[in-house]
Amino acid sequence: MNASEVGAVAPGPTLPAAAPGGASPQQTRSGEALLVATDLVKSYGPVKAVQGVSFVCHPGEVLALVGENGAGKSTVAKMLAGAVTPTSGTITVEDAPLASGSVRLSRRSGVRCAFQELALVPEWTVAENLSLPDGAPLRGFSQKKAITAATTLLESLDLPQIDPRALVSDLSLANRQLVEIARAFAGEPKLLILDEASSALTPPGVEWLFSRIRELTARGGSVIYVSHRLGEIAEIADRGIVLRDGGLAGEFSRGSWTDDELISLMAGRKAERFFPDPPARTDDSDVLEVEGLRAEGVHGISLTIGAGEIVGIGGLAGHGQAELLRALFGASAATADSWTINGQPVTRLTPVRGVRRGLGYVPEDRKKEGLALELGVGENLLAPWFKAWQLGGKPRLSRERGWLDGVLAALSVRTRGPLEAAGSLSGGNQQKLVFGRWMNRSRSVILLHDPTRGIDVRAKQELYGAIVDLAKQGVGVLWFSTEVEELVHVCHRVLVLYNGQVTDELAGERLTADAIVGAAVGVTGSIQTVSAAELEEAAHHKTARSSR
Repeated sequence: MNASEVGAVAPGPTLPAAAPGGASPQQTRSGEALLVATDLVKSYGPVKAVQGVSFVCHPGEVLALVGENGAGKSTVAKMLAGAVTPTSGTITVEDAPLASGSVRLSRRSGVRCAFQELALVPEWTVAENLSLPDGAPLRGFSQKKAITAATTLLESLDLPQIDPRALVSDLSLANRQLVEIARAFAGEPKLLILDEASSALTPPGVEWLFSRIRELTARGGSVIYVSHRLGEIAEIADRGIVLRDGGLAGEFSRGSWTDDELISLMAGRKAERFFPDPPARTDDSDVLEVEGLRAEGVHGISLTIGAGEIVGIGGLAGHGQAELLRALFGASAATADSWTINGQPVTRLTPVRGVRRGLGYVPEDRKKEGLALELGVGENLLAPWFKAWQLGGKPRLSRERGWLDGVLAALSVRTRGPLEAAGSLSGGNQQKLVFGRWMNRSRSVILLHDPTRGIDVRAKQELYGAIVDLAKQGVGVLWFSTEVEELVHVCHRVLVLYNGQVTDELAGERLTADAIVGAAVGVTGSIQTVSAAELEEAAHHKTARSSR
């Protein structure tokens, strides 16, 4: 599949679409089904989030569930998990009706789930989260038994690097995702639902997940796999269904589709070019220069970013990328031999001073670090610019209505308006808010931490376009991504980090996916020369560091 040639615009040929309301579930595949969903409908007032969706999943099968943000994927997944009650329709597991509206009862039926938006309790240890998956009362709880059980589970899943005694809040986002997945695998599930569960994982982490999925399906378990990553769908899914606007748009089987066809079916428009080219630079000045930067996890990094230049950061997550971005924004303590923004020396940088100096930052965890979910869309967009926040005041949205409307339109944010709570938006639209607050604000440098993680292909394309537009305006961009193809296609050059240091700088003909992966694990040459042992060692080194 050629991901560099996909996107979305005018009507074109698609995969065969299902009839309105969905085909009869029993017609999907011969043989006895483990899961049967029939005519599922979920309404929120006058809005139908899901309308007439039917499908089956058989023992030993991985069924992909794909669609754009807002297509109804997560709502369907939550109905299957028991977290949401269908307005109408039926769900059966092994011919028995699935209890609606109760995750605990669904678990008793053998249904387990892991979601991108983690359900872990941050203040609890890993062992407590694994032993009390439903938030059960602590009466009679044995910490010793919980640690023993958690250790056994983690070792059985090949996750010995995760300390069962560690607080979840102290883990990296990738390791928190691994704990969420491990909890779903506990108790030998009959049906495993993974809703964007790989979004925070590194490539070795995704391979680990696929190995566990294959082990489960070999024992007769079934998996519902929700993902925006088409490469993962191609590798792991036996079949798939496509949702669009809450309805069933079509179905596909392994090897029967291309990226173009699947994206066309999801979007209802013909697929065209996905990745924009990095813009030609018209200004050779540097907007950020740093020599010998030192911070926790960062060991003497030197870099420059030119005006209008998009510089990528590659490497396995956990090798200093997050720490580098936080240090450059002033969110963590750092020192350097020399450090300038627009030629002016940097001393005692803080986030407030960074914003004043022309910096912008999109953090890793949009819900924890990027948004106040209970506040409105407009308030979140204006957060860095409103000085009265610290005095308990609120911005007057009317004064900024033109700017707000411009940002929402430019990024195609699906919202009822600036007053709508940010927490009610889809993940992709929430991510657009975190990015959008820096648009048209005279920024010099934008620091991006995996900004397209867990969002759909159309939202990704819109963010790529926005990043390129910023560069055309002379903004320097420093962009860490766990998706190598983004770096290859959209960046002028890429710095690869390993163990807190820059191991290689790639540009021109050397800027390839193979070269990035090789440098990411501390070796050179083609990806074909990187052994599984090297990838595993790098992954374990990363997770051991990030779980401390």
